[in-house]
Amino acid sequence: MSENKKPKFLRKKADTGFKLVIPFFLALTVLTIVSFVIPLRPTQSYTEKRNLAEFPDFSVEALVSGSYFDDITDWFSDTFPGRESWISLSDYISGLHGHSEITIQGDIPVGDDFPMELPEEPAPSEPSSTEQTISSDSTEPAAEDQEETEPLEEDWGGVEMNTDDLIRVNSVIQIGDSAFSGLGFSANESARYTKTISTFADKMAEKGVRVVSAPPPTAIGIMVEEEYLEMLRSVSQQETLSYMHSPMSSNVLAVDTVSALLAHNDEYIYFRTDHHWTALGAYYSYEAVCKALGYTPAPLDSFEEWDQGEFKGSLYGKAGRPGKLRLDNLMAYVPQGDIHMQVYDKAGKGYELPMLADTTQRDTNAKYLTFLSSDHALCEITNNSLPDGPSCIVVKDSYGNCFAPFLTQNYHKVYAIDYRKFSWMKLQKFVDEYDIDDVIFMPYMTATQSSLGNDFLEKLCRDK
Repeated sequence: MSENKKPKFLRKKADTGFKLVIPFFLALTVLTIVSFVIPLRPTQSYTEKRNLAEFPDFSVEALVSGSYFDDITDWFSDTFPGRESWISLSDYISGLHGHSEITIQGDIPVGDDFPMELPEEPAPSEPSSTEQTISSDSTEPAAEDQEETEPLEEDWGGVEMNTDDLIRVNSVIQIGDSAFSGLGFSANESARYTKTISTFADKMAEKGVRVVSAPPPTAIGIMVEEEYLEMLRSVSQQETLSYMHSPMSSNVLAVDTVSALLAHNDEYIYFRTDHHWTALGAYYSYEAVCKALGYTPAPLDSFEEWDQGEFKGSLYGKAGRPGKLRLDNLMAYVPQGDIHMQVYDKAGKGYELPMLADTTQRDTNAKYLTFLSSDHALCEITNNSLPDGPSCIVVKDSYGNCFAPFLTQNYHKVYAIDYRKFSWMKLQKFVDEYDIDDVIFMPYMTATQSSLGNDFLEKLCRDK
């Protein structure tokens, strides 16, 4: 059949496809040319409030060592034309994907005097933006209001600070072979978290239900000494936790998770390429929670180690020099007992998945899916070997995924509720309908300082 005898719709389809190809390659060519035009490349980032990388000066020594080409790579990626717009577009697209972790861009605001004076009662707060702020009108809190902390070893077990090995890109801080997310502080958001947990605990006390507050710390204040935090534009997690916990209702069992982790910071308790703690770090927090509740934690050696292999986490692609990062290894700890997990999505549809999944054959960046088989609105974990055990709720984000399995050694039922996803029932009603004994709140520390994190928690804990 000749071209003229072809049906019109076939000829039109072919013409349209050809016309679409031309603009695509033209755009690609223009972007390629623009990316190499040095005068068009920015020299300063207004979002991050810093000067961007400069084109390196040539030297034989740098050429031989290989650092010359590394510096050119850093310059090329750091000064791409229109980088501010591309970063904003990337964040917007990530939001459309439903990613609900709270992130910080640019400098992390920290006041000169931290923390502020502790309030007697947290006042109701108006909705605020996700930007974290701290007032400069601040004083040291009274000594009697501070949480008691365990004495630490004189020898520091965390990362050794070397300013020559310090690289910062946006909110990601790279120190040698380890990457960290910075932590900011907001007095307003801290007060919101305090009020939400206290109000809920007071209502639960009437039902005989215990409420625990145990926010997981991030690595920045555990693996990096506090004396360097101001230089890193981050704040003390010990003081942040104390600021939130000191004014809380007496009906809240406030757990000092920071001290629990600091006591073990010579161990592999945080990943180097990811913003999460390791399962070992979660175990030490589990010990502290059990102590607060009066339970005996299962010994670590009672769990079977399950090595999932090499792991590249969420910070690997965001670090200034990812090639210098020491890759992680993900280890899971398998609890004893006849344990099964049922998960439920946002629509309430349920199906069975492994509580600890085999990810040994998965991509290196997907290994955290080992724990609870990813983030789900609700996970119902049952230990049939403890038929007469109590029941608990863990209100958590992804930090709680490697924490929840440890609780199966003390509870018959563990309900892991992701406060970012669970929406079909208020928490109070869930407590009543499922005969809950304990409720453990553990949004990770960054979420407690975020308006988005507190919005989720407040909505979940409302009466109606």
